[in-house]
Amino acid sequence: MKPEKTCLWIGACLLILFVLSQCATVQSNGDGSGSCAPNTNQDGGEVMGFGILRRIPGLWNGPVSTTTPAGSFNEWYVDFRPVSPGQVSQYSTLDAQTVNYISLFVVKHEDRLKVALRTEGVFQGKGCVTYEVIDTVKEAEGYYRFSDFQAEDDRAYTEFTFKGDEFLMEVYTNRFNRVSPLEIHCRWKARLGDRSAAEASIARFDFPQVQMVKDFSTTFRHRSESIYFDLGNDPYRSLEQPHVGEVTVNISIDDRLKTKGDDELFLLLTTESLFEGLRYDEENLKYISKYVFLPIGTRTHTFTHVHPGRYHLYAYDDINGDRRHLSGDYISSDVNNTFELQPEGHLTVDAVIDFVIP
Repeated sequence: MKPEKTCLWIGACLLILFVLSQCATVQSNGDGSGSCAPNTNQDGGEVMGFGILRRIPGLWNGPVSTTTPAGSFNEWYVDFRPVSPGQVSQYSTLDAQTVNYISLFVVKHEDRLKVALRTEGVFQGKGCVTYEVIDTVKEAEGYYRFSDFQAEDDRAYTEFTFKGDEFLMEVYTNRFNRVSPLEIHCRWKARLGDRSAAEASIARFDFPQVQMVKDFSTTFRHRSESIYFDLGNDPYRSLEQPHVGEVTVNISIDDRLKTKGDDELFLLLTTESLFEGLRYDEENLKYISKYVFLPIGTRTHTFTHVHPGRYHLYAYDDINGDRRHLSGDYISSDVNNTFELQPEGHLTVDAVIDFVIP
């Protein structure tokens, strides 16, 4: 697959997460270098699109529909939290080589402060980073539109529309200059699951603040589009993202449980327990923060870009390949396996799969 098509497939429309529906059944300078503006005017009147930074922190989930080969799926779960006074982010994984990273942050553009949208998609180690800047705001209606820094809405744009504890995200593209006007690329109808997990970061940074994260005054000046297929040239690389840490999970499977080569492991991080005592509570799936599917032979996996906070860890072995983690599949009997990650911390935790789901 060509890089451009890879980006279309997994970048702007969050396609790497299409399998997440299955888990619903689980038991500066002109070069872009940053400097912070001293102004901390809380009303955000100087920053175009500032209101979206107040609206989006929290755990969100909802159905995704797409016009791509990945198709549509029932639920996508994300964990948006502040990572600095002027930035909020979520980082999602599907497997060890498939990720999606979305950030909203304050930038300088055309001699004023605005909110920018950064989306990174990587599939089997290949992908791209797309940058869009706010171009339309209807604050009273909860409407925010972002478009390409250079090509503007001739290439692509992303709309967010908030109503109460829900929002609609829609992505439109020109399909690499093949259609005009632009066509819908994907649509996500998100509902708020929980906001309490984000409260610590909101308090820590007094979020949101009018504080510039990147000066993008001239960053894209010599480009026709604000897309990077060579991640080494990305002006705000994922490795530079602040405040997040890593969690390494060591996985073991009880020798008494029979496994096969085509079994699949599933690790899940939630901000609250999925169980009330020993009773599984499906309603608590709204607390999903991260997850990953792994080959059966995997014995260690590192979650990167993890927001600081307290988590519950669950580990499964899917023995029949349906990714539903139901009766007959294997799970860790320790349903209270918890840990707390500090800002920019690094933790190692153990997960022992030793129980057959009744």
